[in-house]
Amino acid sequence: MYTRLKIIFACLSIFWLQACSKQKKMEKQEQTTYGYSVTVNAPKEYPIEVHEGWLLDSKKEFICAMPRAGKEGDGWIYDGSEAGQGGEVIPYHLNLTYVAYAEKKFYTVDADLPADKILEAFKKGFLVQGNTLQENGLYNLVPGTYDILTIGAAPGGVIVVWLSGNHNRVEICRLQAKEVFVDKNDFIPNPDPSESQQQFFDIGFKYAVLDSIQTIIKEKGIPYGLWDKYREKFKYRFVLRPYDEKDIVTGFYLINYNGESRFVPHDSVAAAQYEESAIPYDASIYFKLYSTEIIFNDEEMLKVFGDFKKSDPDKPLDIIIKPTFEYEDFKLSVKCGDKEVPLTKYKVKGVWGG
Repeated sequence: MYTRLKIIFACLSIFWLQACSKQKKMEKQEQTTYGYSVTVNAPKEYPIEVHEGWLLDSKKEFICAMPRAGKEGDGWIYDGSEAGQGGEVIPYHLNLTYVAYAEKKFYTVDADLPADKILEAFKKGFLVQGNTLQENGLYNLVPGTYDILTIGAAPGGVIVVWLSGNHNRVEICRLQAKEVFVDKNDFIPNPDPSESQQQFFDIGFKYAVLDSIQTIIKEKGIPYGLWDKYREKFKYRFVLRPYDEKDIVTGFYLINYNGESRFVPHDSVAAAQYEESAIPYDASIYFKLYSTEIIFNDEEMLKVFGDFKKSDPDKPLDIIIKPTFEYEDFKLSVKCGDKEVPLTKYKVKGVWGG
């Protein structure tokens, strides 16, 4: 009898261990599997078009192809066209070949991705505004995560990979593509055999690139290196300097020139913290009663932030927002310690509330 009980107990132990092992595997699977779409994009002034490409997993197995959705160039701060491509497993390798119309070149990138960093970003996620109105008059915050993986291609073969989702976008890595020869007959669905490779590039430049940008390129060339300048980080925050000293910044939605963005929804403590971030492009800023949207000039911000970083490398920066009477407009400046430089090239898109 005792022996029989030992056998039953041993069998139950085996079943229990197997069940635990299965549960752990299921938990691990849930933690490492995230659904996402894949898009490709480029700066609006320098459009590209995908020739071919794909993502591979840790076993070098196919996840999905790069979406081929025609000309891409909605802007560095946006995701590209969704064309039914995506996956669930974490990507480990990227291959992409594309034509850069403004440069009249084909580029290719074939590189590993920082899979651990991608997984960490998915797990960390971010907080977004929920649907429950709280006693303090604000909506609750709920956890969210990314659902789009975007590959951005800028002049010079600059490749940046982001994860995007619900007003949040984070850079994963920067890669370098190299120029490659692709026969235009292999790229065009119905090629004209009488058209030369150079004619293909010239036609693409004429019709894909904005007329104003064509003129700039012919006069000044392409600003190679600009998108890496956009990626430089500075420690700064937004500070309201009201005339009655009672108002503060309560939250913001910030889009940076490097393509990243983040949302601080009505959290005055979080909004008051310094963060390492690239220069701002578009900032929607919320106060106690008012809100505004401000567009920043890249050249001005790179110079002002860059000068302060050289003269005071260890000091954080404050973007000072000073409202005029009854919040009809705003005057902006950048303050570092006891130094303050006025900004002149920004645009206030509007002021709301009151």
